[in-house]
Order: sequence, then C-alpha cells, then structure tokens
Amino acid sequence: SSPRGPRGAPFQPLPFSRVVAAGPGALGGRAPAMSAETEKHCTVLIFYDKGVPPTSDELAKRLESKKDDVKAGALQDLVLLMINGESYPKLLMTIIKYVVASSDHRVKKLLMLYWEIVDKCKENGDLKEEMILVCNALRNDLMHANEYIRGSTLRLLCKMKYYRILEPLKEAVLRNLSHRHSYVRRNAVMCVYSIVKSFGIDQLPEAAEDIEQLLLVEGDLSTKRNAFLMLLNCDQDRAVKYVLSMQDQVSTMGDIFQLSVLELVRKVCRSSPAQKGRLLRIVFDLAASSSTAVSYDCASSLVSLSSSPLAIHQATQAYVTLLTEQSDNNVKLIVLDRLQEVQKHHKQIMEGMVMDIFRALSCPSLDVRKKVMDICLGSLVSPRNIKDVVALLKKEVIKTLNYEAQGVEGNIEYRRLLIRALHACTSQHVDQAQSVMFLLMDFLTESDQTTSSEVIMFLRELIANYPNLRVQILQRLSESLTDVQQCRVLRGCLWLFGEYCEEQDLIVQVVEALLAGLRPLPLEMKEKEASKKEPAGGSSREGEKKSQTTSTAKVTTRTVVLADGTYGTESVYEKPEGEEETVETKDTTPGKKSHIRSLLMGGDLLLSAMVGVSMTKLILKTTSFPDALRNECLLVLVNLYKLVRAHSCGGERCDSAVRLTQCIRLLVGNCGSPLAESHLAANELIKAEWASKGGRSQLAKVLELAAQNSEWALGAEVEVEEKSVGPDQCINFWQLRERKGAGIAAGAIDDDDDFHAARGASIATQAAADGALFAERLAKVQQMTGLADPVYVEAFLQVHSFDLVLELLMINRTQDTLQNVLVELSTQGDLKLVDRPAAVTLAPGQQTMVHASIKVASTETGIIFGYVTYEKKSAADKEVSVLNELHVDILDFIERSWIGELAFRTMWSEFEWENKININTSINEVGAFLEHIMQNTNMSIVGRSYKKTATPKGQKKGKLTTEDVQEMLREAVGIKKLIETSSFVAVNLYAKSIFGEDALANISIERMPDGKLTGSVRIRSRTQGIALTLGDRITIVQRGVKGGKK
Repeated sequence: SSPRGPRGAPFQPLPFSRVVAAGPGALGGRAPAMSAETEKHCTVLIFYDKGVPPTSDELAKRLESKKDDVKAGALQDLVLLMINGESYPKLLMTIIKYVVASSDHRVKKLLMLYWEIVDKCKENGDLKEEMILVCNALRNDLMHANEYIRGSTLRLLCKMKYYRILEPLKEAVLRNLSHRHSYVRRNAVMCVYSIVKSFGIDQLPEAAEDIEQLLLVEGDLSTKRNAFLMLLNCDQDRAVKYVLSMQDQVSTMGDIFQLSVLELVRKVCRSSPAQKGRLLRIVFDLAASSSTAVSYDCASSLVSLSSSPLAIHQATQAYVTLLTEQSDNNVKLIVLDRLQEVQKHHKQIMEGMVMDIFRALSCPSLDVRKKVMDICLGSLVSPRNIKDVVALLKKEVIKTLNYEAQGVEGNIEYRRLLIRALHACTSQHVDQAQSVMFLLMDFLTESDQTTSSEVIMFLRELIANYPNLRVQILQRLSESLTDVQQCRVLRGCLWLFGEYCEEQDLIVQVVEALLAGLRPLPLEMKEKEASKKEPAGGSSREGEKKSQTTSTAKVTTRTVVLADGTYGTESVYEKPEGEEETVETKDTTPGKKSHIRSLLMGGDLLLSAMVGVSMTKLILKTTSFPDALRNECLLVLVNLYKLVRAHSCGGERCDSAVRLTQCIRLLVGNCGSPLAESHLAANELIKAEWASKGGRSQLAKVLELAAQNSEWALGAEVEVEEKSVGPDQCINFWQLRERKGAGIAAGAIDDDDDFHAARGASIATQAAADGALFAERLAKVQQMTGLADPVYVEAFLQVHSFDLVLELLMINRTQDTLQNVLVELSTQGDLKLVDRPAAVTLAPGQQTMVHASIKVASTETGIIFGYVTYEKKSAADKEVSVLNELHVDILDFIERSWIGELAFRTMWSEFEWENKININTSINEVGAFLEHIMQNTNMSIVGRSYKKTATPKGQKKGKLTTEDVQEMLREAVGIKKLIETSSFVAVNLYAKSIFGEDALANISIERMPDGKLTGSVRIRSRTQGIALTLGDRITIVQRGVKGGKK
C-alpha cells in the first residue's frame, strides 16, 4: 500500500483482469496485431476480452466528460484495447486537451500507462508533433507537488527510448535528485541511470558527480543502493573511491547495498588486480553478516577471487553456517554443491571442518544426507579425524534404531547409507573397526536384505584383512547364525566358516550351532510324512483337506543374478496356515524352527550345497572331530541330498546334488570306509583344491576391485578438470593486457573467447566447429511431408533437459501465395505441447521457420504427429497435408551412471517391470555387440566406476562415446577374459534417466558353433515406460547393423 501524499489521496489499484509479464505468446491463443510501439518496446501486457471494440467517437465522448470517474473508465478501456491490438491515433489530441489537466490520481496513473504504450512516431519514424505537448505535461508532473506523481512520472521516463522526448526533461529529472522524499530520489536516480545507459554519459555529463554527492548525504537505503549501482556501471573509479572512503561503515549498511558492494568488488578485482588486497578486506568484514544472501555472496566472492588459506577458510565457514542454520532443503543442496567445488581445490583446508559439515545429517532429506556423505567421506577423512567421524556415524546408526525413528520415512535408506559409510571409514583402520563391528553385527538378523548383506560384506573384509579379529568375529557369527533370515547372508556366513575356521574349539562350536539350527532331524519332505501317517482304509474328506493344508508349504522359486552375471535360483519359504500349531503339538522341544531350516525345507538348492560344503570343510580341518557330531553331519548331508533330488528344480544331475555327493564321499572316505580308486582320486583333488586356499586369493582380488570402485575411497584425490592448451595457442600475459573501460563485461577477463575470435588463425577452427555442428543437426533433420506436397516441412528436434524445442522449416512449393499456413501438432505419450506454432503467410517459393515447445514428463516412447493446413485465394476451403510421425529419441533422456553390484541386485529383485528381447543381430563378435549396445543405450557396466578428467568440447554431458565404451571393456578384466575364452557371456548394465528413473539390463549372449550370436536382453525398471522404450531401442539398434564387426 502506498503512503498518503501531502496533497492528495494515495493511488488506487487498477481493476485489471490479469497482468502477464511476458510476450504476446503468453496469451494462450494467437497473438493480436500489436501497435508499433508495443512491438518495439513491450513493457506491459494485460489480458482483456475486448469483444466488440468501441469507436473513436464513443471513447472521445467519454474522455471529454467533466466527471473524473467517467474519464478514468474511458481511459482504462482505451489502454486495454490498445494493448490488445486496437489503434486509436485520433484520440491522442483528445487526451491532451481533456485528460492531461485532470488532478485525479487514478486518471494520472492510467495516463502514465497510456504514455507508455501510445505510438510516439509517425510511419516514417519521425516524432509526432503532439509529443511536444506531451513533454510539457510530463515536465509539469515532474514538478508536481505530490511526490508520488513525481515518482510515477520518473518511472515512466525510465522506459522511454526516445531522446527527443527526454532532452527537455533532463533538468527537471536532475532537480528531483535533491527532493525531500526518498521515493522521488530513488526513481530519479534510476531515471538518470536509464538515460546514461541508453544514450551515453555525454548526454548527462554532470550525472556521475551529482550521484556521488547524493551518495554522501543519502539516508534511504534503496536510494543509496540505486545510486551506487549507477556509479558501478557508469563510473567505476568513483564507485571504488566511495567504497574505500566508507570501508568501515559498509558492514553496518543494509543487505541490498552490501550486495551491490560485492558486485563492485568482483568487477574491479578482475579488471584491476592491483586493488584486490584493499577490496578483499571489505569482503572479509561482510562474511560474518547476519544476512544469508550477503554471507553466501561473500563466500562465493572469496572462493572465486582468492586462493589463500585464510580466504578459503572464511568462505567455507560461511557456507557451513548457511548449511546448518537454513531449514530449506534447496538451500542446503546449493550450499553443498558449492562446498563440493571448494573440496576439489582446497582439500587440506576443509579437513578441519568435516565435523561441522556432518551436522547437516540432522536434516531429514535423504538427498542432503547423501551429498554430505559424498563430500566428507573419501578425501576429507584422515587419521586425524577418523575417530570423531566414526563416533558420529555410530551415534547416527543408534538413532535409527530408536522407537521414534521407526516410523519416519526414509529411515531404512538412511541406515543403509550409514552402514556403507562405516564400512568405507573403518575398512582401513582396524582400531576403529573393532569399535563398530559388534554394533553392525546386530543388523545381520534384519529383514532388510540390503542392510544385512552390507554388514556381511564388511565382516568378510575384516576377516580377510585382519587375522587377529577372525576368532571373535566368527564366534559371534556362530551365535547369531540361527537368527539370520536372508539366504544370501547365510551363504556368506557359511563360506567364512568353511574358509577361515582353524581352531578345534571354534570348529566344534560352529558345527554345533549349525546343527542346532537344523534340528529336529531328519530333514524329510512333509508330504511323505503325511502319507505314512495316513490310516488304512478310507479317511474322511475333512481329514484329507486338513492334512494337505497343514503339510503343504508355499515355496516361491525365483531367478536371481549372481555376482558374475550368471543366473541362479533362490527359494523363498512362506509358512502355511496352521504350521505353528502343528509344531507345537508335534514337537515338545521349545522354540520354533530356524530360518535356515525353513529355507532348506523350502527347496533352496544353493543354500543346501553351501551347508554341505561348509560342514565338510570344517570336519576335514581337524583330526579329532567327535564321532557323534560327524555322524549327525553325515545324516544332514544325506537328507539335503534327498531334498535336492526330490525338488522340482533339482534332480540327480543338478549342481547342488553333484556337490552334495562329493561332500558325502569325502566324509565317508575320511571315516576309513573303502572306496574305489576313482573316488579316492576325486577326493584327493578336492582336498588339494581346498588346501591351496585359492578362495582367499580370489577374495583378495575381489576386495581390491571393490576398493577401486568404492563409493567413498579414503584418501582418494578428487579429480579436477584441467584446461588443456594447445601448443599453437597464443600465450596471454595478464601484465601486458591493455586495461579496458569500466563497461567491460564481468567474464571478459577470464574468458579468452573474444581473444581467439580476434585471431585470424581461429577462423578456420571456428568454421570447422560450425561445420561439425551443422552436420550433427543435419543428421537429425527429419522430413515431415513429401517433396511434391504444396507445403514442404522439415523438423529438427532439440532437447533441453525437460523441454523439447521443435524447429519446423516450411517451404511453399507452389506458384501461389498460401495464407494462414498453420501446423497443428498432437503428442502421444508423456509429452505436453506448451507453445503451438503461429500461422504464417508464404509467398511463392518462400520459406520460414516456426517453433513449438514441448514439455517432457518421463522417459517414455513419445510420438509427435499432426498436419499442416493452408488457404489459397482461389480455393474456398482449407487444404490439409498430413505430417509424418516424429519419434522422440530415448537416448536424449538417459545419462550414463554408476552403481554397485549389491545395489543392482537389490533393485533387480524389487523392480516389477521386465522386458525381454531376444538377440537377433548380424554381428559375429561378442565384444563388438556389447560395445554397440552400450553406446546406443548409454548404459555402463555394473560394479565399476569410470571417472573422466574432462568432457570434450561439444560433447553432451552424460553421453557415452566409443572410447568410453572401449575403456570400460578393457578395464573389466573378467568380462574381457570371458569374451575371449568363453562361448557364453553375461553382463549387467545400468543407466539412469534425467528424471531419476533407474534402468537395469542383463545381457546373456551365447556364441553358436556356426558363429552367430544368440541369447536375450532382459530389462527391468520401476516403471513400465522406460522398460518398454529401452527394449524398443535395443530391438531397433541390433537389427540396424549391417555386417558383423570382426
């Protein structure tokens, strides 16, 4: 609300329907015919449903009324009609005669809008004679007794672009610089700045001095800021002189003025490095400002202008303060991005502030927490702060176990993040690992597979690398073995027992714990038990139904991707109704059945083989194993063999049955039973293999590879993009650079593009770059109509993140003038048409370019289709040509990304949408086919991270090149060896869309004896769209290759 002036009422707001600060296209429909003034300088646009516009005489009659309300209503209608395309040139003189003299404030405000939009020039470009009278009216308003009329007039003059109108008003404008009201002075300063900016400082040579004098005595903050901005852009030396004279008082001024001072500091330090020392003192003083905007700007200025440790520490401190005190997650993410940039160049300075940055973990947003981990872990964790970091992470893990945190969204994901962070921190510090390993072992019994799997991987690394921790870890694992729920975790525990248990007491303890989880013995199929217990003679139907419901367990067998990319089966056991009651009535032993027994009885073949191998290894490691336990173990192996053989997915020749047979033969031979020579030889081979400890060496290689591709590698240096300078480029000596004027662009000193453009040698390079860009665009141009059609249309689709810009080239192929040529477009899929192409008129042979904007919502197959309509003078009806369909390329929305094997398998089991594509290609080489698929889908190999030092100029971010794909295949040693030696190769790939959608792919390729490739590609995603779209892409790509690469 405007304050009341001394001689009149305040201005009232205008009852306009809607004000749109945009161009004509924002009206939603076709743009109206604008006046010449509006077309040149469109500063106001108001929507108005004009209906049948009144005539000039009707409006003139209302304007000539003696009542101010009638004049105001007529003037408002006139303004709205003129903005929406109507022209009333005859009313200019009427308004000068009857409206200008009005003292009503509403009429005055409407009159300002009218002066803004009215055509001020004739058709030949000369100023209208009536403008002399308008200048006189404006001069009277500049000298008006009401300060708000003066201020509004000054604001109007800021938008005037005609010097002949402003020239007689300059004296009155400068006189308002000393007005008693701040509103007038504020707008007077901006009016002076607008004149100087538009027509040069020569038109107001005394302006800079007057503004400087105003700065020295001005008390209003907004006016002071405006005056300083004017000096900053028009006379930089005066601005620097003023700032240095007021250096001690800058910190007490308002935030808007301080931001202007910081802008000056950045400009001057780039153009005149000699003054950097004096000006940076001001930035240091402002860094502790209570204003968040000033503090953030100070930090950014210090980082960009100085590399001294003191400046970087001050900037980092300001960022950390913003990070911990601001509650907006968007602000936190922006500040974290800035800290990440500082970390790349000043790691040593940020090491001391790790604990302060970790305070941001109190934010409930998982994105903020993940980015905090990315910054702090890795290069910033050192032996000096590892103890504090681990203590903090332990405290956060304990918080996730509280009752209050259980119902919080994202609590499980945060716990997973913390466990991975502890794993990364303590894997290289054994003293810290001891303090957290027992805490993490409590998560082995979690129902969340990702959490428990991450813990067992952590324990596996500790056992492999630190022999002094093995016994206590294995003892604790044996105690919690029966409570573990996940078969993957159970397999990991069993492998560790079989490989690393050496002491006699520990071996016996582990075997007893394992047998305790498998009891009661024997392990038999419940259907057989039910058939044995069925009484002779006919039993009632109720008894049969009851026995079936209580004895049949629901077992779900699913296919999983193993670590090497091959497939395996995993069975999930679900208790049938009434089982617990049956157990209670049948077994008198306390406690319910363990998870490992339930999984084995449910038909988990891989776990059955693992139990057999681990038991056999443990028994063979000692010579004084108790006979009772040995016999019980042998009974368990025989029972497991029977279960595997009787399973629908098993049989005598399945892998698990063969492995269990080998284990039984080893135990029987170890007891002294006579065996055939072939069996004895086989036993010796297996014993020799186990004694060689090849599993430990393979595990060491796996751990080494995992350390290289770790999410947070401790001590790893952050790769900094370095600018490469060619030997033929000129050397730029800053000391010899000619100092340019104050109006130099802010980035001109740091950017050498203008320097290279001035060189004659760069013309050829620029031409080559332009030629490559033109060739790239030309390859993406699609023909929408035929060459014989009256209107020929070509389309070029350009992708800008979430937006598509469709450029349509239309050519009139006829000898007639085509009117109202309009392209009507529609979309299919998750595409939304925002701006439609405007109608045009094409002369014979004429061509023109129109544009359409399309919004993209997800990575899904999108199709753009439509038709083009046009009119001929001789034809009564419109003619129509149908356009070809335009398919949106999914590759524009998929970026290369990296993911670990554990996360990949977790998402693979969770995602419900799958698309399977059979391989049908003319490529004969597995490596060439993989390279072709990866490059055309932008997918990377799972389990390995690839860090590029720099992105080549002109290459889109996140796009895979041929060199990138070849480097991936070279570094993936296991896959490379498989490609060279095996006829079957399985590879897991991963990519992520710009919308955050994950795309998983498993490629299984088999080379047939005749040289052809066969197999399948399975794609999984959380949503249906990306799975189907990526499958269609692979189908098109693999068929589009002619001739195999050899």
